[in-house]
Amino acid sequence: MAKIASFRGYRFNPSTVGDLAKVVTQPYDKIDDALRDDYMQRSDHNIIRITKNPPRPDDTFADNVYTRAGQVWEQWIEERVLIREGGPALYPYHQEFTVEGQTYVRKGLIALVDIDDEKSAVRAHEQTLSGPKADRLKLMRATEANDDLIFMLYDDPQRQILEWLEPETAWASPVAQVTDDFGAVHKLYRVTRPSLIADINDFLAGKELFIADGHHRYETAMNYLKEAKSRNWKPMGAESFDHRIMALFNLHDPGLVVLPTHRALHSLAGYDGGSFMTKAATQFAISEYSSREALYAAMDEAAAGGRVVIGFGSEGLAGYRLLTLKDPATMDALVADHSTAWKRLDVTVLHVALLEKLLGIDAAALAAESNIHYIRGRDEALDAIGQHGIQCAFLLNPTRVEQVGEIASAGERMPQKSTDFYPKLLTGLVMMKMTIDKSAGLAVWEAEG
Repeated sequence: MAKIASFRGYRFNPSTVGDLAKVVTQPYDKIDDALRDDYMQRSDHNIIRITKNPPRPDDTFADNVYTRAGQVWEQWIEERVLIREGGPALYPYHQEFTVEGQTYVRKGLIALVDIDDEKSAVRAHEQTLSGPKADRLKLMRATEANDDLIFMLYDDPQRQILEWLEPETAWASPVAQVTDDFGAVHKLYRVTRPSLIADINDFLAGKELFIADGHHRYETAMNYLKEAKSRNWKPMGAESFDHRIMALFNLHDPGLVVLPTHRALHSLAGYDGGSFMTKAATQFAISEYSSREALYAAMDEAAAGGRVVIGFGSEGLAGYRLLTLKDPATMDALVADHSTAWKRLDVTVLHVALLEKLLGIDAAALAAESNIHYIRGRDEALDAIGQHGIQCAFLLNPTRVEQVGEIASAGERMPQKSTDFYPKLLTGLVMMKMTIDKSAGLAVWEAEG
């Protein structure tokens, strides 16, 4: 099962970098080119120079985004921009944030997790894409580091770990604190007491871990582990390729908030909203609403009752629609090789019964994002209709946390963009540099440009 380790993390030296808000970022997969450029301007020491270093027109096999990232790591250690902790620790991580007027505090723990233990059980719930994994693997080869976190869940109904950690953090000052661009406050603490670390490790040894966010990062770590072992490299302590830095949160934490990701469709040949509604009506009950507020209220009510509904807006249609699957058994006929829980997911109903069956957008098209944009906010999704070729938008209720655990425990993967845990974990609060014994194997990896 889960096996963790404390570690001597690398953190930004405040006396060198100044304001921490200028050097940390959102996770790499949330950073587009415009945001990357913004981060580059904030500080010469922004972590973006490692995690998503911009390409140059004259990039070569020997000088490219990945090799420069590795050089920055070494330079920042030498210049004490990044400093290593004096001793091993676990790092409690608290996030204070507001969603729709309600304030939450999400409390987790950053640790190294053994990914090479035959008894370990890390469960994934979402499909991954090859492109991001290839990119992250090249970066890991060049830096031999973990620069960002993987968001993990564990099942602790009695909140035992939180009870143990509360006295350690209640009156302590965080070793790092920063407010992100969305107003969330992130606080990092250190726990060094060996007996407490041992108790937490023993407790988690009986637990499975579920990936909430960071599937590509986890699979990249596993691929790097396989490559390192194939070269007969050996880990030198826990801070190596057989461990991955992760942030662990309790499935029963009241601060766990999952936001939906909505779908906006574009460039569909021959698309007509009215004709689509006529087709959909054979399997879905369709309710009409004149205002967004009424649609949202109906979706919220359905979510509270555990019912699967999908909101809809389209070019050529006045008002908005709510689609409710008439007979859940319809999904049994459409999908043969998944559990009932998977078939009843809102996102599965949307992808299979509507996008694929009625609009011809199959799993391959979704993976390629050839006709689809993913949008977080309901208003933003509906506002997009008629802009940049967007023809219609489907609104989803958020996936419930218990559904994530259920699907992952069954060994299944949800469709892409099924969950959006908010807020994201900041990159740059604490990091891990690998120590590797290469004496018995190939010491130099061929670079990949």
